[in-house]
Amino acid sequence: MSGTYETDPGAPPPQSRALAVVLLVVLVLVAVAVTGWLIWYLLRSGAEHGAYEAAPECAIGETEVLTELVPDHELEIEETVGSAQDTFGTGWQCRWATPEDGGTAVPAAATLMLVAAPVEGGDETAADTLEATAAGNDPRPIDDLGDEALTWVEIGAFEVGCTGVRVSNLYLESCYTASTDYDAVGSVAGEDAAAESERLVRSIVAELPEGIEVNETD
Repeated sequence: MSGTYETDPGAPPPQSRALAVVLLVVLVLVAVAVTGWLIWYLLRSGAEHGAYEAAPECAIGETEVLTELVPDHELEIEETVGSAQDTFGTGWQCRWATPEDGGTAVPAAATLMLVAAPVEGGDETAADTLEATAAGNDPRPIDDLGDEALTWVEIGAFEVGCTGVRVSNLYLESCYTASTDYDAVGSVAGEDAAAESERLVRSIVAELPEGIEVNETD
């Protein structure tokens, strides 16, 4: 009919087009929100695993402080500890000692344990390892070393001083003892040995990388 505007019977009414636009905007906003949440979750989950996918090897303990505390030292033990099945993680145990023969220096020895827990809640795992290791030895907290640290004395035929520290999901522990004479008849006082073990641990922590990643293709 002349003068009459006819609409396309197949076109949706104006209200339907507006609703479709609103729904599209809502879907886009939801998709953006979900993507943002997923990125945040993945980053958060990675952080929970901690900074260390593996523990440093024994060589990191070869500091100037070790040379001072254990004269003419030799690396007697360099072994891996833990496995994929162990909840505490995996790493290295090391021991340096003054050679018994020769008598050029008073005998001394230092041990080092390095264990990383690259699992969800790895920080808590390393903290539990620190607490469990020091338990029963009247540990004393150290406020300015790593994320948390304890020092203690182990009483025995020779008194041994130890210091344990957590850095993210890495547990680091060093123990030290030294003889008072060349014949290794008696040891230095445990508190003195503990102070020296703390000094050694500080020198090692200062050399730690901020984190260690494992290349899965290696």
